[in-house]
Amino acid sequence: MALHRAVSTVWAQTGAAMTHLVIPIAVVISIFFSCSATAENETGRGSGRDINKSLVVGYSRQVFYNVDPNDIMGLTKVWARIVDRKMGNVRESRVVVFRTMAEAESALKSADVDVVALLPEEFLSLREKVPIAAVMSADYGKHFYNELVLIVRSDSGISRVAQLHGKSLRIESGQKGSLPIQWLDTYLMTRVSTDAASFFAGISEYPNAAQVIMPVFFGQADACLASRTSFEEMAELNPQIGRRMRILASSPGFVTGVIAVRGDIRNVRRDNMLKVLRQMQDDPKGRQLLTLFRINRLVEFRPEHMSSIEKVLREHRNRFERNARRKS
Repeated sequence: MALHRAVSTVWAQTGAAMTHLVIPIAVVISIFFSCSATAENETGRGSGRDINKSLVVGYSRQVFYNVDPNDIMGLTKVWARIVDRKMGNVRESRVVVFRTMAEAESALKSADVDVVALLPEEFLSLREKVPIAAVMSADYGKHFYNELVLIVRSDSGISRVAQLHGKSLRIESGQKGSLPIQWLDTYLMTRVSTDAASFFAGISEYPNAAQVIMPVFFGQADACLASRTSFEEMAELNPQIGRRMRILASSPGFVTGVIAVRGDIRNVRRDNMLKVLRQMQDDPKGRQLLTLFRINRLVEFRPEHMSSIEKVLREHRNRFERNARRKS
């Protein structure tokens, strides 16, 4: 019942259909620890090599972009006994929240955090500054790589992207960082030779997919950019959405989240924790929680998981650097 109440709180805040888009990576990593509180400013010192020290897990605030972390912390108790059994009477681990990437960078450099849950874009940024290594990605089963889709009403008369010039656009930004707008910028530059800000009359961003898809469905906005998973789930709940809306363009598939560890860490407890993560789908209660959050499994991270994101970020940077040089 405690689990049911905690999950109900989260669902009430985000919408049941969209739960796994809101909290996937952070929930999975957080539920392994019984935490006394969300210690945003409490990190503690430590080399991370001493197995007698508590393991410190950090996550980006963007991972919980519209969910109260205290609600998520309630779920950690479900796994506390299982993890204790698998890891062998470990000391209580702690979870910290990073409000900015500067805080995360500082904690990693000073060895105040051992494991971090990040958006892929954040991981790539930190990787250039501190030695961290990605170890796990989440597999949602239906779409391991989630695409972004540009959507209009089928009866709008809009059949080409160029026809959106001067129209309004809503973007689903929750747990995606700046990736949606960067992909859209590069896509428009190759087709209409301008960026999104110059092309659309107005752009607004919202954390929840329903906030961007439904206004287009009801004719209150001209177009929206959302994840394919969000669109398909809403179409399953309301088939009219699928019938009355049209996808004009789609992005490559992107990984949603990354679990990474400090590159210099040599900690038996960290290794045991990663072993538990890898075996989560084989444990009946672990399988139950993964199913609850619609996660198929956690998979070993491979460099190619980041390829599409790295390409978009690189192309965006190169295109706008060239434009800046031409204007100067």
